[in-house]
Amino acid sequence: MMKRLFPILCGLILISISTAQNPRKGDQQPSSETRTVKGVLEGSRTAVFDTAKDSCELIDIPDAMARAFRDYKGTVHLVASHYKMRQSLGPTLDNVKHSCDVAYNSVHDPNPADYNDSTWLDSFYSLDGKKIVALGHMEYHGWEHGMCHSQDDNACWYNADTLHLSDDGGYHFKSFKAPSNYFVGLPFKYEIDRGPEGYSVDTNIVKVGKWYYAMATDWPWPPNCTAEEGPSHCLVPFGGSPIRTSNLLDASSWRGWNGKDFSVRFVDPYLGPVKHPEAHVYTPVPYMYYVNAINIYEPAHLFVATLWDPFNTAYGPEGLYLSTSNDLINWSLPTLVVTQAQLLAKEPKGNWSYLYFSLLDPKSKDPNFSTIGDHPYIYYVRMDNNHPPYTRVLFRQGIKLALNP
Repeated sequence: MMKRLFPILCGLILISISTAQNPRKGDQQPSSETRTVKGVLEGSRTAVFDTAKDSCELIDIPDAMARAFRDYKGTVHLVASHYKMRQSLGPTLDNVKHSCDVAYNSVHDPNPADYNDSTWLDSFYSLDGKKIVALGHMEYHGWEHGMCHSQDDNACWYNADTLHLSDDGGYHFKSFKAPSNYFVGLPFKYEIDRGPEGYSVDTNIVKVGKWYYAMATDWPWPPNCTAEEGPSHCLVPFGGSPIRTSNLLDASSWRGWNGKDFSVRFVDPYLGPVKHPEAHVYTPVPYMYYVNAINIYEPAHLFVATLWDPFNTAYGPEGLYLSTSNDLINWSLPTLVVTQAQLLAKEPKGNWSYLYFSLLDPKSKDPNFSTIGDHPYIYYVRMDNNHPPYTRVLFRQGIKLALNP
């Protein structure tokens, strides 16, 4: 069975319910000036990619948040792919069809220092319609390479993020050799049976001024650490945080948030000893533990984060939430859109779970679909737990957004 369901969701298993229900002190102080957005689902949903009908092979499944971009011909690429990447193509977001052409295939390199094992391309940015940058979520699967003794795969799961590029409008993506591929990761090497599980970038990219931003997330480490100070404190605190660069083509240029500014440099631990590794670990910001996507909500000039929490009540009832920000640092208390129970109540008889929520607006004029208006789509994946992990459907449904009074 595939390891990756969604990095943040899997990581939640590693922390206690009490920790998730009692966010850190900083999480209690969102910006008082940030307006909040409410969302209401509207209309019926549409199946965009049904594995029972559309898959080109068994592993051709929707296994990431839906992203979209337009190429130099005006063709829309909709991607929600596995580590062997295929995409849906069409003249508009409403009229894409799944293609069996492979745009990227993971190498499954057994050397963790190469950062080139199973890789999901799940963040895209079109620079000019032909050059398309992709950020890859790379998972090193130690259990597949004889680098694991534990019966628990989580103990031998090492994550970092890598740079990829298409020169033909997004139809084929190439990788770079380490260390030129490495852009976000921990300053710690892979350790058999104890991770660290690492960083993951699972949002899209938004551009503000000269800066390109995304949200990174992580897992607490070492195993069984606590957020408090002391001998068992976490070298990697649990949470999400913004990262940015002014040059998407330079993997080394990304910087993370340190609580005051964007000065955290992500160093490759395989290039030599890392002095002061704590300086190369980002500082989490409020409420971003389960961020799936970030968008620019044009009617209010706000950032909106899409948050999905299926495991516990960190924000309230299990469900889909939205949070807003003026600066990507201070985020509002998440507001509930729909509970998981409400979604399940409308399903046919079965055993279902949900993954990978993101907002895309078919009316967006942005070639990277980072902007949204009042009536975007919410995309999400439903998995059949009676026939896991390959029986899935990618749905879209209308959602009405408005500022809370």
